[in-house]
Amino acid sequence: MKKNAFGCGGMKRALEYGSEFDLASNELVRGRWDIPESWQLFRSGRDALKAFARLAGRQRVLMPALCCDAMILPFRQSGWEVAFYRLRADLTADEEDLRRKLRAGDVLLYMPYFGIPAFSEEQLLKLRRDHPSILFLEDRTHDILVPRAPCGFTPDVTAASLRKWAALPEGGMLVFRDAFAGEPDPRYGDLRLEAMEKKSRYLQSGDEALRGEYTALLHRADNLLDEAAEPAVMHPRYRELLAGLDPEKILDARRRNLARLIERLSPVIGRGDIHLMTETPEKSGLYLPTLVENRDAIQRGLIRRRLYCPAAIWPEPPEAAGVCPVSHRVTTHMLSLLCDQRCGEGDMDFLAENLMDMMRRP
Repeated sequence: MKKNAFGCGGMKRALEYGSEFDLASNELVRGRWDIPESWQLFRSGRDALKAFARLAGRQRVLMPALCCDAMILPFRQSGWEVAFYRLRADLTADEEDLRRKLRAGDVLLYMPYFGIPAFSEEQLLKLRRDHPSILFLEDRTHDILVPRAPCGFTPDVTAASLRKWAALPEGGMLVFRDAFAGEPDPRYGDLRLEAMEKKSRYLQSGDEALRGEYTALLHRADNLLDEAAEPAVMHPRYRELLAGLDPEKILDARRRNLARLIERLSPVIGRGDIHLMTETPEKSGLYLPTLVENRDAIQRGLIRRRLYCPAAIWPEPPEAAGVCPVSHRVTTHMLSLLCDQRCGEGDMDFLAENLMDMMRRP
């Protein structure tokens, strides 16, 4: 049986599943990442958006209500106005609501949630014809590894966080007509690198003191990023780390895990106890996004078993509260099931068994 990053291969249980990547997990996906020349690389996705906000010369962004503070803050910190539009139940944009709120000169931010297109190509082309002064900004964090066929519409701006896909201490990307002349600031990445190294040691030794140490380092890194006034580009040593990974291996592993997890969860999916938020999760691979009742209790139960599955990836921002009923339902019922390259078939079985057990409990 093929082993995973924890060396368990479904035979020996790991100390924990999910949460922050450990540095050793990159050994599973070594290779070569031919980074496109058009990509400007940053410390984080937040830095990429902040750099765009500095370059764009605009004042207002219209974004979906289903978002997170990390998407809002770069614009707020740059003095922009931020407004929100609604989504439909299938996570596509509510075009009628959007058109009511769209203004000349806006930046329109949209994202393919778990590979679900926010708009059809025809919708985007018509929006561009009707509003020639706006900039289209696509956040591709959820499907940045998935190749796309050529189409007749190209966004003016593309951004993504890369850190969610592998053990990358730094990683954000931006494609924009103007280049950002920034400097690296390695403090954030160095803290995260140390945390990832300690997590690898924790997974090998089981030393709980190491677990507390790497968690504290991650908190320090997050605080540093929150307090940073200026965007930072990616440090060369972390660009080198990124270039040494194989995105195809990452995506292939995640797709295998998704297929196995869906297969094992088929009884509760068939009964409607778990609702899959997309019928084509392989078009993303970030997580298996689901909606469940009693989400918080189920998540707490999984955490007690050291299974770390994020709830809503985007806690509803207070300023977007009340804008979109769909966004509110997602943030209160979503459970994102891990499927990343650290896991193998046995781990997907273990996750499915524990999730179904939690759902049987009163």
